[in-house]
Amino acid sequence: MKGRLLIAEDEPGIRNLLAQLFQAQGYTIDVAVDGLETIERLKETEYDLLLMDVNMPGRTGLEVLRHQDEVGRRIRTILMTALDEKEAMDEAKRLGVVAFFGKPFDIFELKKEVTVQISNDVSG
Repeated sequence: MKGRLLIAEDEPGIRNLLAQLFQAQGYTIDVAVDGLETIERLKETEYDLLLMDVNMPGRTGLEVLRHQDEVGRRIRTILMTALDEKEAMDEAKRLGVVAFFGKPFDIFELKKEVTVQISNDVSG
């Protein structure tokens, strides 16, 4: 097993594409359709990496990150966003986000970053 990923994305097409791509790469994949479901999944399961949209219903990506901070359980996170939100990105960095991808993103670059982050998690 390569690692366990949680993909939190409200757009079904993107969510399904990412799930299929990373499952084909040998990762164990769970998905969440909004921020509330993301928080619940994080409570229930240990993940190696969270791949999350910033703007989701229920709770935003930043709210999910703040929730992790409150309970003291951190996970490496890659954020995806269609918006250029410098202030939000600055806060996300303070909350431990390891990488950002603007939508539309380069799927090959995203795949490479996931591999790097999972390798970092496993090795150190």
